[in-house]
Amino acid sequence: MRYDLKHLATFVAVAEELNFHRAAERLTMAQPAVSRIVLELEERLGVKLLERTTRKVRLTESGRYLLEEAQDILGRIDVAENTVRLLASGTKAILRIGYTTITGHSLVPDITREFRNANPDVRVELTYLHSPAQRDKILQDEIDLGFIEGSFQNSEIESRPVAHHRLMALLPPDHPLTSRTELTVEELAREQLVMGTNAEWPTLRRIVIDAFQNAGQVMTVAQEAPSLVGILGLVTAGVGITIFTGMPRFCGEQAIAPRPIVTDPPVIVESHLAWRRASISSAKRRFIETSQRVGRAYMT
Repeated sequence: MRYDLKHLATFVAVAEELNFHRAAERLTMAQPAVSRIVLELEERLGVKLLERTTRKVRLTESGRYLLEEAQDILGRIDVAENTVRLLASGTKAILRIGYTTITGHSLVPDITREFRNANPDVRVELTYLHSPAQRDKILQDEIDLGFIEGSFQNSEIESRPVAHHRLMALLPPDHPLTSRTELTVEELAREQLVMGTNAEWPTLRRIVIDAFQNAGQVMTVAQEAPSLVGILGLVTAGVGITIFTGMPRFCGEQAIAPRPIVTDPPVIVESHLAWRRASISSAKRRFIETSQRVGRAYMT
């Protein structure tokens, strides 16, 4: 190696102090040792970094350039060392979280807010993924935790319920069915429905289809859209009504009228938090605990 961090750190101290004596005190080293290390650095680089006189020390142009680079290098090393220590203690980490549309409009935001407030040094990366995709990415270690609909039967995966949802019809405020306080599947079977696509909404589509089939009904899908925003836009435009799990928090009843759907037996959509059994960190454990605590309000 031409030079090491000791050379850079010693040079930076001298360059910032522009005084070998003060630099030696700062480094708790003998002044001759400081002079020798700086001289070694110059010899190994083959350039003069400092101009020395009996009265002062001045940086050369090469010295000024190296000072900026060395300060940056040493600063990044300090950050890396601190981060490693924090990671080892579990107080700093990156958590990659998958979520679905069902959990993304209220449950996950509430959990994320509580977790971030208590763990400001942990970065939470949120990624929208439908439930089957989350299962794959958890197994492939591409996400750390996932909010999925239903439990995950796999020996490598652990999951816990964090929320219960009931089916809700979302209608335009001027729709005739808004005169009812609750709706049946038989009534909905006579309506034009706006639904999420099979590609983006595979789990909810299956749940709704099962509810219709259990009631001996067939749903009529007038229009599909891949996102909740697109679906609600179509509903407010009068294209049809939709079926979701609750009322999205960002919707006002002046734009969307929610009505509970009555089924026998009641249809309960259960959201689970899932993760790999073999990969559990302190930060992940705290996120799981936060999810269960916040999720109690969603378990009615």
